[in-house]
Amino acid sequence: MNAVEARMVEKAVFLLREAHVARGRAVQALAEYFPGTAFDDRLRCVHEAWDRVHQGAPALHSVPSQLSEAGTFAAAHERHGLSD
Repeated sequence: MNAVEARMVEKAVFLLREAHVARGRAVQALAEYFPGTAFDDRLRCVHEAWDRVHQGAPALHSVPSQLSEAGTFAAAHERHGLSD
């Protein structure tokens, strides 16, 4: 696995585990994060990430979301124009 694929797997693990994105959407999202990558490569990385997430493999480096704190959540909520 090359460095780009390793980063794609890391991003896919985040999307699946933290953002709770469906596998198909994760493949699409990887195209946005890694423009020019082949569909087959993105699909393979999402499958690898799925295996890591659902088979108990050690998690890759993960940074806690700023949205876990009430103050930053409210600021992000407002910044993105979301309302109740």
